[in-house]
Amino acid sequence: MPLRFPKPPGLKATLVGAMLLTVGTTAAIVYVPWSLVSKRNIDTIVDQVNQEITLGTSQEVEKLFNNADSAQSLLNSSLGQNLIDLTNPKDRELFLLSVLRANPNFTWVQYGEANGDFFGAQRTPDGQMHFHLRDWDEKSQSTTATVNTYNAEAEGFIPVGTETYKMEPSFFAPDRPWYRSALESPQKRAWTVYVYRTTKSPGLDATTALVNAQGDVWGVIGVGIELTQLSHYLQQLKGSHGGEAFIVNAQQELIASTDVAEVMPAQGQDAADPHLQQLETVENSLLKIASQTLREQGVDLEGLNELQRFSFKDPATGERYSISFTPLEQLDWVVGTVIPESSYLVEVNRNKRTLLGVIAVFTGLTAGAAVLMADRLIARPVLGIARTAAAIEAEKFDLGQLGAIARRTDEIGQLARVFDRMAQQVYSREQKLKQQVRDLRIEIDETKRQKQVQEIVETDFFQDLVAKAQVLRDRNSSKAIAASESNRAETAKSRI
Repeated sequence: MPLRFPKPPGLKATLVGAMLLTVGTTAAIVYVPWSLVSKRNIDTIVDQVNQEITLGTSQEVEKLFNNADSAQSLLNSSLGQNLIDLTNPKDRELFLLSVLRANPNFTWVQYGEANGDFFGAQRTPDGQMHFHLRDWDEKSQSTTATVNTYNAEAEGFIPVGTETYKMEPSFFAPDRPWYRSALESPQKRAWTVYVYRTTKSPGLDATTALVNAQGDVWGVIGVGIELTQLSHYLQQLKGSHGGEAFIVNAQQELIASTDVAEVMPAQGQDAADPHLQQLETVENSLLKIASQTLREQGVDLEGLNELQRFSFKDPATGERYSISFTPLEQLDWVVGTVIPESSYLVEVNRNKRTLLGVIAVFTGLTAGAAVLMADRLIARPVLGIARTAAAIEAEKFDLGQLGAIARRTDEIGQLARVFDRMAQQVYSREQKLKQQVRDLRIEIDETKRQKQVQEIVETDFFQDLVAKAQVLRDRNSSKAIAASESNRAETAKSRI
């Protein structure tokens, strides 16, 4: 069975296909590189966001530590030079409130005695300042708290009220984390991160143990900074961008986060001893991704000394995330970010759709114009020439029917003129050939007739007929002569 090849497309289909292929290829050349470049730009943007968050957080943390360090040095020098008498209730209250007002980032300026007593100045979110005096009763193992509340005005501290109550649970200064940290390093400043029992939020304390001449510790003084301000600062840095930024320590305890609620101690914790939230126990889905990445990648936060970046793809949704961890210079803190690519792809995808729509409209209009031009300028003239060729073949050619096409000045017009001249020559030659055929046919017919006559004449039958005809003609001729003579004789007789 012979092979059947598919019928090739017509001229119009070929031209239209070529036009569409050209326009489509041009559109792809524009769209595909732009799409790839936009993807690389997203990676660059994410890196820049990470760098901005890391740099800004590092500067903010450094500022807090420097302020705490400066205030702690002021406290130590004031006590060392006997500029303040801690045994004088009015002097110590005014001094601690003044130090607190001079440092807007501080939450506490405090002092704990070895006998368990405590006094300190506190700033609350409403802007008021409170002076806490907590007396420890060794016998009843209870604490009586007195709180003086003030409004800080330009002219001084304006009293608002005083409250006295029994603390539950009781408060014993040497049991507090900041006090114990100071005792562990009596010769230098101690930094302690823990959850403040009064506000249930993480805090940072810079403390120093006060030692007498005999080497006995008679108290610990320091400043405290509530770290929710770092969480608010991270929120400002992140701005409207998607994702989460956070700070953890080497034990993966959450110090600050753009999701402030996750920083607070979990429900059900011991009210007397709340502890920092572990990163792996959070509910925030993005922070869970950070914890999962740390676990799967085996990242050692304690030994981290440079930026490490990872990519995570959610198997359920296919969403991609960029996760980074950068060590800070203070303590063992690490700032981390989890940024979903979709938060930056929204604008890119919108631009892609816009570009794709523009390309589609442009392609459609260009293809339509190309098809129309190809039909008008190429397909129709060429098909007209083809029809003329078919008419010549069918002997129905009308001279001059290519006149409109032949008047064109382009290559198709030149082809039409050449074809028209060729058609006229073919027509003329055909007519001459037909005349020659007719003449030749007449000659052939005459020759055949003569040949047939010759063949008939040369037959015996024809010769016999000729002889008989001759005899008949001779006989008829004699009769005619005799008749003529008889007529003449009769005529003569009649005259006589």
